[in-house]
Amino acid sequence: MNIYLYRIFVFAALLGVFLPSFTEAQKPNKNPKKTEITPAVKSQPKIESKTEPKTQSQNSKSPLSELDVAVIEEINLARGNPQKFVAYLEEYKKALKGNVLYLPNRPGITMIEGAAAIDDAINELKKLSKFDALSTSNGLFRTANIQLTDLQEDSTLSHRGKDGSDLEKRLLKFGFAGLNTAENICYKESVAREVVMTMILDDGLKNRPHRKNIFSRKFKQVGVSCGLNKKNEAICVAVFADSFKENTFTVSSKTKEF
Repeated sequence: MNIYLYRIFVFAALLGVFLPSFTEAQKPNKNPKKTEITPAVKSQPKIESKTEPKTQSQNSKSPLSELDVAVIEEINLARGNPQKFVAYLEEYKKALKGNVLYLPNRPGITMIEGAAAIDDAINELKKLSKFDALSTSNGLFRTANIQLTDLQEDSTLSHRGKDGSDLEKRLLKFGFAGLNTAENICYKESVAREVVMTMILDDGLKNRPHRKNIFSRKFKQVGVSCGLNKKNEAICVAVFADSFKENTFTVSSKTKEF
């Protein structure tokens, strides 16, 4: 074969091999792969209530909320100077129209007994002398907070827990109380003085159990926990005891002692 023809034949063969690949490489990609950029997700700020007391669960709440502290101070103020609260009660009587109590900056409160409850409280407090202040107890506070948490879900429970527990069983979760214990509950009052005044009046309760608990020489310690229920109404629970020894196995090391 002529050498020139042979070279042409080889060149044509090579051209047939490489030309299709080259041509394919020059075609535009009909379905190019897109690079997607995911925008950064910004975390949403937490919206906190500006009116609700800082009440948390019984295992994490610490320290006491401002209202908790104020109620304890008000209880001790009443114990330290019962005569001062006689003056407050006399102002209540002036604000009473029929059976409706009209306190400043709030709707009228319909009382069950009206003036009779106020007069009863005045007469009782006039007989009282000074009581020792109650010290605070973390275990009693935690006990009060358990019941508060249940009442925030169901205000009709009163002194019974969701699990059917009474005060004694709740106290045992956190330690050992002495022989004398009691629990006061106040509904719909979010000002410390009104919380304590409601307990002292004990309107509609013949034996005035809440008043007796505040002015009892048997009690030496107290724990208070206040918060809002589903209707945005305040609830305060106060637990009293003659003594309370913490169970160190149930009290978290992160819980503030008082």
